[in-house]
Amino acid sequence: MKNWIYIFLFCPFLGFTQDIHFSQWYNNPLFLNPANAGQFDGDYRVTAHQREQWASVSVPFNSTSVAFDMPFKSWGFGTQLLRDQSGSSNLSLTQLSFSVARFVDSWSFGLQFGVAQQRIDYSELYFLDPGEQIPFLSKSYMDIGLGISNTLNISESELKTGYSLAHFNTPNRSFYSTKDALPAKHQLTANLKKPLSLQWELEPFIYYALQGKQAQCIIGSNVSFDISEYYYKDIKLEAGSFYRLGDATGLMLGVKWQNSHLAFSYDWNVSDLVPASNYLGAWELSFRHIIKSSMPRPAFKTCPTFL
Repeated sequence: MKNWIYIFLFCPFLGFTQDIHFSQWYNNPLFLNPANAGQFDGDYRVTAHQREQWASVSVPFNSTSVAFDMPFKSWGFGTQLLRDQSGSSNLSLTQLSFSVARFVDSWSFGLQFGVAQQRIDYSELYFLDPGEQIPFLSKSYMDIGLGISNTLNISESELKTGYSLAHFNTPNRSFYSTKDALPAKHQLTANLKKPLSLQWELEPFIYYALQGKQAQCIIGSNVSFDISEYYYKDIKLEAGSFYRLGDATGLMLGVKWQNSHLAFSYDWNVSDLVPASNYLGAWELSFRHIIKSSMPRPAFKTCPTFL
């Protein structure tokens, strides 16, 4: 039993862990807000996201997200698989979510329903008594989220704002008989796409999240340069920077090639953890591909049938 005491002494954060977060939140639409399901120009969208952090402090924390969504008339539908693994104790989260959105003029209203499993495996940990074996623990729960977004066209610019409420049902994720409710997470976002010229476009953004007593704010801006006229294809180069208040600063580089988009970002830690992190933080890689069906054949014949 004394091994349980060591677990709680060295892992007190297990009952107070924050949600997974992504610096490129704008490139992970379904994770951000269920109202984003189906909000794009095309028939189908596939997105993937990979993040690794704290490699210089401990066993790296890995977060993976894969999603698929599509519009259908005035509706949007999507599904997402999320996998997160933290630290030496293999504390992991696997979640499958389904999103549905309803479009009304410039507004979108979304609902998300997910099934999650949280698991911890002690097999990689070492204890004073090597003869005592502690099995892995697992907990499954339902997760519900809500969201709303609005797209406003101002002259030639586009302003998109959104609000989402994750963990609306505050699910109990405790491995034991005691309750460990996952606090609801409020997220507010705004990003403005402003053309500067025929080739340059500026996109300032802000993200704010509040979960329990933990708050997070990211401010930054991306800029893109259209080089299509040089290669006769739809190609844009992107660069950006951001600052997570009191925690990290980072840079992003990306490229949009016709219907595909790839971006890489890196965070430099600037918080009180600097002596351990040595200013290192996390890297992220995001990918998006939109499938557009070919133009339908006209319903009429363009030539006389006798030719």
